[in-house]
Amino acid sequence: MPELNHLALAVRDPRRSLHFYRETIGVEGVVREEDYGFVITTRKGIAFTLFKGLPPTEDGEFHIGVSLPGGDAVRARRAVLQSVGVPELEWSDEPGYVTVKVRDPDGYTVEIAWDEKYAIT
Repeated sequence: MPELNHLALAVRDPRRSLHFYRETIGVEGVVREEDYGFVITTRKGIAFTLFKGLPPTEDGEFHIGVSLPGGDAVRARRAVLQSVGVPELEWSDEPGYVTVKVRDPDGYTVEIAWDEKYAIT
């Protein structure tokens, strides 16, 4: 059965984007530097590649989703985002579902969420 094995984003400054996703968003994994940029391989084996290029000018409905293990974890990450001045696009805090959407340095939408129905362990 086919499985997702990587996601690659064109970014203006791969080092800046690596810092944003690792330090500001909290994406964990093994980082590998390549000639074209950086690859973060998550513990689930998905490669998140940040390569030097021009991001799209319109993002439409495309977004990057990051799951956290609970509503309190999303609230805590939101506080971190606010403390470093990341503009918030959307915020929702409901029973069983907490989400915040922000823009990364290249304009991609990033959704950080916990959904009781699809909770990670």
